[in-house]
Amino acid sequence: MSAFSAPGKAFLAGGFLVLDPQYPAYVTALSSRMHAVVEKSSALAQDSTPPTESSITIKSPQFGGCWEFTFPDLTFSSVSEAQGRRNPFIEATISIVLAYLEPKSPFQLSITIYSDPGYHSQDNTVLRKSENGSKSFLFHNNPIERVAKTGLGSSAGLVTVLTTAILAFFLGKKQEDQVYELKSLVHNIAQIAHCYAQKKIGSGFDVAAATFGSIIYQRFDPEILNELFQRENFLVNDRKAIKALAEKKWVFSAQPVALPPKIKLLMGDIKGGSETPKLVSKVLKWKADNKAESDKLYFDLNNANVQFIESLKSLQSLHEQDIEKYESILKVLAHAKVVDSDGGEKLEDLGPFKSLIDSIKKIRENLRKLTQFSGAEIEPIEQTHLLDDCSSIEGVLGGVVPGAGGYDAICLLVIENSISNVLQANGERLDKVTWLDLQEESEGVVVEKACDYVGF
Repeated sequence: MSAFSAPGKAFLAGGFLVLDPQYPAYVTALSSRMHAVVEKSSALAQDSTPPTESSITIKSPQFGGCWEFTFPDLTFSSVSEAQGRRNPFIEATISIVLAYLEPKSPFQLSITIYSDPGYHSQDNTVLRKSENGSKSFLFHNNPIERVAKTGLGSSAGLVTVLTTAILAFFLGKKQEDQVYELKSLVHNIAQIAHCYAQKKIGSGFDVAAATFGSIIYQRFDPEILNELFQRENFLVNDRKAIKALAEKKWVFSAQPVALPPKIKLLMGDIKGGSETPKLVSKVLKWKADNKAESDKLYFDLNNANVQFIESLKSLQSLHEQDIEKYESILKVLAHAKVVDSDGGEKLEDLGPFKSLIDSIKKIRENLRKLTQFSGAEIEPIEQTHLLDDCSSIEGVLGGVVPGAGGYDAICLLVIENSISNVLQANGERLDKVTWLDLQEESEGVVVEKACDYVGF
């Protein structure tokens, strides 16, 4: 029995621009993780006769879900659930991974999926702990399709950890260093599967973060997937193309960069609801119809994003080279307000910290322009007021509406010792925010201890 987990994500810088491979983005991995425990089916005791047909059973005990896939022969010409229960992300992952592996002998394996509390609404749940107390999960009274998501990238995490579990099972990769060697393969296969499930080719930042952790990301050329998906019935007729693409060195960037020490991420759930595809389509239409204006705005927004990314690197360097100075500035910022309630400047030059604060302001300023010009509610006025309120709390370096924006959530960067200031702050707008119990966890997909999942 083996276990693995992959993190959720918060997309802090690069929204909309990330669709173009020329622009860098920054995405953090979060402590909310998707987990997969993989083992031979219980029917295969050591003294059992070898199986004559293959099967994969996926269980989701938190939501009462179970999907059984049987393969009477080793052609794997189709992947369908025995009882007609659909889950496009599970189906796509199994389809792509088996097409890549083409197992030569019958197999029967069982995979149990768990998700940490941050991914879903926590209403109508019961907390349960593992036998040794190392893991705890919320068990829901409703099936998965009736439980609201929080936008942390559950589908990307599911596809990534499921890809890892199946590959590790067949390739015999169980140790942490060996799984690290699989990461490029996991990334490529998970990207193919995730796009295949969605029936569209996204930017891939969520799968990249689930695989590699907190990263500066520049996307792959979507044409490499277009070429595959345009082949007729490629899962059956063109498995060589899948294998070649999975093992190919993709041209993209996923440079590991964690948040600087003692600067913490704080996510607030607004429960407002936004439809990302509609926001994206509005922005893309405006961009196509207003080339000169959009080029200028994208240029300015990219500069702000790059300043944000470079500030993170500079702060890491400052911490390594002069920790005393780094700590002294943190103490000042822990009792400082980035802006007055009217938006006025309050801080003098504080080196890379000032650059980070300024970059967040510039990102927000340009996203408000994009909201105004495109009509897409990326930073709606309600979110502007809320983020301004948060930025007036001592120790808050700034905040954004993560990802594609909208009404789902806000994300703050806060001095570690000042987090209580935010949690205890109140006001008409702040009282509507639910602060999520999660933080940055810079690692991507990792090996877990299988014994930590016993007893659920």
